[in-house]
Order: sequence, then C-alpha cells, then structure tokens
Amino acid sequence: MKRIIYILTGIVLLSLSSCSDFLEPKSQSEYVPKDANALQEMLIGSAYPRQDKSNFLLPFLSFLDDDIQFHKTDYEFSINSLKNIEAKQAVYTWQPDMFFIMERNGYPLQNIWEGYYNYILGANAALDYIGDVNGTEAEKNYVIAQSLGLRAFYYFMLVNHFGAPYNYNKQALGVPLKLDSNLLPEDQLLMTRNTVEEVYNQIVDDLNEAERLFLTLSKDKQYEPNYLVSLPMIQLLKSRVFLYMENWKDAAIYANKVIKDWSFALVDLNNLPSPTVAEPYYNFTSLKSSEVIWLYGSVSDLTVFNDESVEYEEEGYFGNTTTYYREAFIASDNLIESFEDGDLRKEKYIAKEFNKDDKVFYEDSYTTFGKYKLSATGEPSGSENFALSFRLGEAYLNLAEAAAHNNDESTALSALKTLLAKRYEPDKFVEPTGLTGDALKTFIKNERRKELCFEGQRWFDLRRYGMPQIIHRWGEQVYTLKQNDPSYTMPIPDAVLIKNKKLEQNPLAPKRES
Repeated sequence: MKRIIYILTGIVLLSLSSCSDFLEPKSQSEYVPKDANALQEMLIGSAYPRQDKSNFLLPFLSFLDDDIQFHKTDYEFSINSLKNIEAKQAVYTWQPDMFFIMERNGYPLQNIWEGYYNYILGANAALDYIGDVNGTEAEKNYVIAQSLGLRAFYYFMLVNHFGAPYNYNKQALGVPLKLDSNLLPEDQLLMTRNTVEEVYNQIVDDLNEAERLFLTLSKDKQYEPNYLVSLPMIQLLKSRVFLYMENWKDAAIYANKVIKDWSFALVDLNNLPSPTVAEPYYNFTSLKSSEVIWLYGSVSDLTVFNDESVEYEEEGYFGNTTTYYREAFIASDNLIESFEDGDLRKEKYIAKEFNKDDKVFYEDSYTTFGKYKLSATGEPSGSENFALSFRLGEAYLNLAEAAAHNNDESTALSALKTLLAKRYEPDKFVEPTGLTGDALKTFIKNERRKELCFEGQRWFDLRRYGMPQIIHRWGEQVYTLKQNDPSYTMPIPDAVLIKNKKLEQNPLAPKRES
C-alpha cells in the first residue's frame, strides 16, 4: 500500500521548505517515487546534510568546549551585532536559558533539535517507501543501508546533545525514537523521551543492519568516492559508538576494519604542497584527501557562531587613533600550547588570524577555523565545500583508545606511532614508547584533542571523560562549568517543549553568573 508522508507537528514541527520537492504536497501521484533510483534522489534531497544548504546541525559544539576562548584584547562590538552577541554569550557561558535568549534576540539557529529530526524524517520516509517501489534487491538494499546509517548518525548526535553521557547514566532520558514517517493518531503524536540506553541500542541496531546490507552489495557499491554513506563510514561510526559505550573490543574491531580493509591513507603533513597566495591551507575536508571517508555539513552552519569580529582602538605616535578589527573567538591558549615543537598540526589544521588592515597574519593568534576549504586570508570559503568529514585519523585514535582499555598496550602504541609519524617533522618526532595504564590513556586523550580539533568531537569527548571543569572568560568576567555540571547536557529548546507537553526538560543548572 502506498504511504503518504506527513509532518509530525506534535513531535518536531518540521518545515517543508527544507525538504525536497518530493515532500511538497501538490498531488497524490507526486508523493510516490516510482523506483529505487527516484527514492535515492529523494533521500539525497531530504536526508543528507549537504554542503550547499543550511542544515541547522553544527553551530554549538565548538562553542561549549575548552578549545575556544574569547579574544583577550580590549574590545567593543558593533552596535549592529549586539543582539547576536547576547545570543552567543548565552551559549558560550552555558546558560540554562540559552535557547530562550537566542529566540528573544531573533537568532536564526536556535533549534538544532528540529534540524536533526527533519533529517530523520527524510531517512524514515525512504525506509517507509522502499517496499512500494520498483528496483532490484541490490538497489533497494543500497537505499536502506544509507537511510539506516544516516538515521543512526542523527540519533547519535541528538542523544549526545540532549542526553547524559552513556558511561555516566545510560538510564537517563535521551530523545524520542521516531522510526517511521506515518501520521499517528493525535494522542500518540506527543512522544516521550526514550532512555539514553534505548537510543544507543537503536543506533547499534541500525548500524548492524546497514552493515549487513552493504555486505550484500558488490565491492564497488560498498564504497564510492562521493558524499553518500558507505560501508567504511558505517564501520567508523560503529567504532565511535562502541567507544562511547565502552565496548572496547568491538570499538577496536571496527577501527581495524576501516584501517585494514580499505585503501584510505594518512596524509603525511610533511609532504603537503607548498602554500600559495590562493591556497595557503590544505583542504582536509575534500575527496582529494586520501583520509576522507565521508563528507557532511555546511561550512556556514559550522562557523556562524564563532565568526564574529570585535573592534578596538590604538593610539598612534601623533595622538591619532586607529580602529582595528580582530576575531572575537579564537583557539584557546590551552589548545595551542598543547602542540609540541615539530607537531605540524598546529600550522596545518588551524588557520592563523589575519590582520585585515596590514594584510598579514598575526603570529600569536589562531582562529577556530581549519581543515575545510579556506580563503587566502584564512576565512571559510565557498558554499560548494563541506564542513566536516569522517577521517582515517579517527580510526587510529579509536583503535589506540580501545586497545589501551583492553590492556593491549602494544597495539595502542603501534596505532599512535603510525598516526603521529605523519604529523611531526621527522627529526623532532619522538615515538611514544613505554606508556601504560592511565599515562597511556591520558596521552591518547590529548592526541584526540589535537588531531580532531574543531571537528565537533571535543565536547562529546569531554562528556565521556568525566565532564571536567571548564572556564570561559568574557572580557573581565569568568564563567565556570563545574565538574559533572548539568549543563554538560544541553537543555531542550523552549519551542520544542511548548509544542510537545509530554517532553520532560533536562535538569538545569542555575543561571550562570561570573
């Protein structure tokens, strides 16, 4: 029987404008894809976080962690940006009413909850329709595998935004599991939250089935060099999920599959092409990079929060004053100081702040931009470029961490040696040897920070590392996120709670004062 896709207003109040034409009701015949290829196109249009449109998925994570800091220079904001600044300050200082403050100031990206559920709707739609379309078994399996992989990724992101860390309290409330796109009776629309454990179990089920279906396909369909979900993407995501669940054995197994079963290769930072005026930075978020497994997301979404300028004045020798503009948010001193002499990642992964007046780079200031396509001045470049990627480097770190927890120090150290040999100048590279126990685990945590900086992983890692204290400074004001602070779990947006009275808000910290 043909199914019609509806918007589940009681759950997420989705907007049709962000979906493909397939979801725009014109006539009943236009709702129904005829074959698996048409369904594939619908999936791309409504379920993939593409680079060329706003996805409402990425802006907050780097703003919460310890890899970012407010600029140290005395500053003033442009009067035209004050409303944006109030919204950004609320997130940067972990305010429990951050979403209310953003909405009050008209900030456009306040509801990532709806953004993720919008994409889940697209994935569910493909799964609901697959039995009604023409196509070979292989064509249908390909669509199903992608849909399940995407849905698993979105639920992983949702539960790590809005649920407690799995290794802290897996019985805490996570997010509602919606696994189809059908319109439900009114009394069932207002779904309640599943537990963190239930959400993780669904994620694992989806990834297992996606992997099984990919394995029924020919090798050339299991991975193609494009932005579609593939078998190695599924395997790397499984490794990440198992790492968060502290299932060290399976985390290591799937990291090894990514490393050994495919032809991805670590980029040797020593061998990158010499920088030019047009391309001073290498684009690690591109299919031209031998490390890239999957690409996703819009650069504008990733940078919209931290791309802000401050003004300050300097007095000249003759009493005249000049107004300068600096980045309001930069890479934290703590992050920059963690890179040792000879570690090429500091210069290759993170763009230096550019002096727009003197047309030179500040030598002592690094931005929060990097890895994706950057302009000659170190600014994010172009809507045709992706923001983030699944990279081979993560697989080596996942393997090292899982092995270390399994008391397999030799495997952990071997993975680290292979990765770091490609990141350091040869004459300054010191092999990690003799590390065991907590010292080895700490070393791996530090390497994850440096290798994966500004890729949306640090905040989630801090959560599963015991939610340590973080300090953010805003001018002379100091804000502290305490260890195990409730704000390590984000509040559910007010707009969502208003629409769904059955949703229970997360425990909130008191309003955070400096």
